[in-house]
Amino acid sequence: MKIFNLKFILLLIALLTITTNKSLASNDTNNFANNTKINITKAAVLEQMEAVTQWQLNNPTGKELWVWEYGTFYTGLMSYYKLKPQQKYLDEMIAMGESLQWKLKPHPYLADNLTIAQTYIDLYEIDPQPKYIDKARYVMDMEFYKRPSKPDLRWQDNPHKLNWWSWADSLFMAPPAFAQMTKVTGDTKYLKKMDKLWKATYKYLYDKEEDLFFRDDSYFAPRTKNDKKVFWSRGNGWVVGGLVKVLEAMPKDDTRRRFYERVLKNMSKSLIALQAPEGHWYPSLLDKDEFDVVETSGTAFFVYALAWGINNNLLDEKTYLPHVLKAWQVLDSAVEANGKLGFVQLVGVGPDKVKKEHSETYGSGAFLLAGSEVYRLLDK
Repeated sequence: MKIFNLKFILLLIALLTITTNKSLASNDTNNFANNTKINITKAAVLEQMEAVTQWQLNNPTGKELWVWEYGTFYTGLMSYYKLKPQQKYLDEMIAMGESLQWKLKPHPYLADNLTIAQTYIDLYEIDPQPKYIDKARYVMDMEFYKRPSKPDLRWQDNPHKLNWWSWADSLFMAPPAFAQMTKVTGDTKYLKKMDKLWKATYKYLYDKEEDLFFRDDSYFAPRTKNDKKVFWSRGNGWVVGGLVKVLEAMPKDDTRRRFYERVLKNMSKSLIALQAPEGHWYPSLLDKDEFDVVETSGTAFFVYALAWGINNNLLDEKTYLPHVLKAWQVLDSAVEANGKLGFVQLVGVGPDKVKKEHSETYGSGAFLLAGSEVYRLLDK
């Protein structure tokens, strides 16, 4: 693939920022992103990643570390560690696992509970101690004995909805762990199961007209006040983020890769067409009037996936690089001086309002995932 002049593109982005910096949104953003001289360098990216990491570690939420919110943060921390190994962060992740006795939160079929397993498995790759993955593997094995065995992906009026990957978020939580488990154990049954369940969710929730995922089937019928379909930014962020992690774990010669690569390419094409001029994505992707606000968690996941696509020669650099860099500027501007990432939509099940002071662990995790790939992009 032809490598384009990154300095020229950075200059172009800076000039565009000056002209489009007027109002990122109506959510306490009077002074947000008014810095038109953001210097996107590898050093600057690392500095912000370190700041966000330190703030999050120093400001625990009080939730148990095995919940999906923290699971997402630790996937980001692991990505940061792999980019810039620091013993203190490896120790932090091991201490987390030890404090949980390497267990998963009870409920063997709930996708959310497998998020933390991704970090357990990553730690096993670094130091193959069986205790890191034995309990997670035991829980994952239960998937093969589930009854009934046919997926029931209905979200509405389904008392067993959490037993299946019946909502978009689940495609970040569970599939990467299954793909990783095959990678570290050599047992192909986990990847085979993941492929079957992922494609069932795709068939049920994917809209081929928009190349986006509905959050769940309760969003099939509703429309916005402008008569637009409702596609949640972070919901689709979970999907593309999970896609990247699945592709990273899947063997390069696996013929099933083509399907996942195609989905990521199609979604990426739709996403750049929906990006706000200022660089972020709105909570409701097709209708900015629903919540005309900056939202950083969805934006961070999109940066992660788009930058990874460029770095792995899946997405065209000339087409996608300006979108990644513009979005990174928004994310950079959302980090306060103390390292707190703001404008993160709180826990929810669809598009919603966002305020500057909103911050969550999964937002920090998504930021670290995005930063890792932006750094690699600048390193090309």
